[in-house]
Amino acid sequence: MIQCQKTRPDPNADPNAGAILTIAGTDPSGGAGIQRDIKTFRDFGLNGLSVITALTAQNQKKVKAVLPVPSAFVLKQIKTLLEEHDIDVIKLGMLARAGIVAGLAQLFTKTKFKKIVIDPIVISSSGYPLLDKKGISVLKKHLLPLTTIVTPNLHEAAILADMEEVSTVEEMKEVAKKIKRLGPLYVLVKGGHLKEVRSQKSGVRRKNEKAIDILYDGREFKIFEAKRIAKDVHGTGCILSSAIAAGLAKGLDMEDAVKKAKIYTTRIISCAS
Repeated sequence: MIQCQKTRPDPNADPNAGAILTIAGTDPSGGAGIQRDIKTFRDFGLNGLSVITALTAQNQKKVKAVLPVPSAFVLKQIKTLLEEHDIDVIKLGMLARAGIVAGLAQLFTKTKFKKIVIDPIVISSSGYPLLDKKGISVLKKHLLPLTTIVTPNLHEAAILADMEEVSTVEEMKEVAKKIKRLGPLYVLVKGGHLKEVRSQKSGVRRKNEKAIDILYDGREFKIFEAKRIAKDVHGTGCILSSAIAAGLAKGLDMEDAVKKAKIYTTRIISCAS
């Protein structure tokens, strides 16, 4: 049974150690974006640093406006933090514009970070574009080859792989292979929106009772399952990707980091009011 007691940060955590950086947009509601990432890092006992790529006007249900930060200022934020902190793990969320993506790719080729986690946010659940078309192209060509793991949902995966849609477990594996060819070390295709599954033998579709995520390293697939929870919770993609980054910063290998992140995310969804 999932316990919903309030999560408390590690009282023994050193605020000057274990620095982990999120580069993303803001969310005034606190459910996603920079605010959610920092909450997650805190839950893992880590010192969360943040660089803002865009301001948003949004609530739990809808994004109404986005104000991107100039790319030069995004880079200035990162370089200023690097003067004071040793940062091994970076998590990227909403990047907003092609110029920001290109600037990050250039910086990352010069400044070698040990782990880069990308949650490729291209559009909000309410349909508001959060990365321009050129930015998607630059992400695929220049940023994914530098990435440790990319964590698209079904819609984002289809966009990255130039597929019309991803609607079955078999298609999740197919899209993972296509995205892997773009250069990341790992691909995690999130199946939280997979409402139905199709039998390979009979072709019959049935209601999907599980939240299925598939991790691919170029050689084999690892399937992570959890009970599907009938709740529409804002920011679950941010929660999962930042929890993976936190696990990597704590020294976990990729499979264990994903496993722990999925358990954490499932608990957050279960306990949401």
